[in-house]
Amino acid sequence: MSKRSLSLLKIFLCGAMAVAACAANAQGSAAGAKPTKVRFGDVSGIAFPTLIVARDKGFFKKENIDLEMVYVAGSGAVAEALASNNIEMGNVAPTTAVLAESKGAKMTLVSGYEYTFTDKSGKQWEATFVAVREGEGIRSLKDLRGKRIAVNDIGSSYNYMLRDQLKQLGMDSRKDVTVVPIPFGQMAGALVQKQVDVMIGIADAVFQARQRMPVSIIGTHTSLEGLDISLTSAVGVGNEFLKKDPDAVVRFLRALLQAREWMDKAVASNNPELLDLVTRAMKYTPERAKTFWETRGGYYGNDLAFVNTLDIPERLIKRQVEILKSAELMPANKSYTYGDFVDISHLRKAYESLGMKWDAAKH
Repeated sequence: MSKRSLSLLKIFLCGAMAVAACAANAQGSAAGAKPTKVRFGDVSGIAFPTLIVARDKGFFKKENIDLEMVYVAGSGAVAEALASNNIEMGNVAPTTAVLAESKGAKMTLVSGYEYTFTDKSGKQWEATFVAVREGEGIRSLKDLRGKRIAVNDIGSSYNYMLRDQLKQLGMDSRKDVTVVPIPFGQMAGALVQKQVDVMIGIADAVFQARQRMPVSIIGTHTSLEGLDISLTSAVGVGNEFLKKDPDAVVRFLRALLQAREWMDKAVASNNPELLDLVTRAMKYTPERAKTFWETRGGYYGNDLAFVNTLDIPERLIKRQVEILKSAELMPANKSYTYGDFVDISHLRKAYESLGMKWDAAKH
């Protein structure tokens, strides 16, 4: 073989190796990665289908993530566990996380998790609803003066959103209304038995209350927050773990992104496996599963009209800061940036490695 032929052969082989390397990279950074144990803090009793699918369809295993679920009572507890290194990653409410980080909690938001919104057709895929008994003259938030309002916790995002909305309407949440902390599971009974006049409850509570009496909806999560789309939950990471093993964070997010791609296709093709997976994981009755699907479980893919998959939009963080300042929980004269609370670089790396497109206009 001539020298020229050998040179051409070398060039060809190098090019082929480069293509193979790119293909291997596109298949995932998990190739050859050491299995990483991730203790993930999740809120008990509420369905988070993205994680259920990533776990039960084997996407975490594919990415060499050894997942250990740690169930806690609420988002605030997850934030505390992250900050104290008792877990590596967890499910946190954006408002709760922003507040914790502003006070020095050593954690960072790295991706979205589950969204809440009303889609382009007007279908409400909302996480929570502001519900009242029909026929008592409460038609909007303007009618809440003097009323008893159930929220799931005094320190919850919904209480802060409520306080902000009342302030905009010229009311003082500490004087003009009575806020009553009641767990989501007990709200329907409290509304029906007239222990409260209003509840900011999940779809389950609305469904349960409507089995016993007429109920009207006067608001939703996104109307309370004042956004086109919001996150009921985001993925937070303890700063120590984020610094020590950033590749594991990317692989974790790759698993979630692959789960969401599968879920989007399942909804579009009416594949019943998605609902079956959630039903088994949550031990739902057929009736409960149907309600879940019609109110929350069938939204996947519709969110893409508003956001990139699992993105934390800049407008969302800006709004959390506004709400918390309104509630006098953050200094009114201090400026904050998106980067003070979120590091989106690991999600972007996961996107790139999977060949997914990022739309900057939606961010």
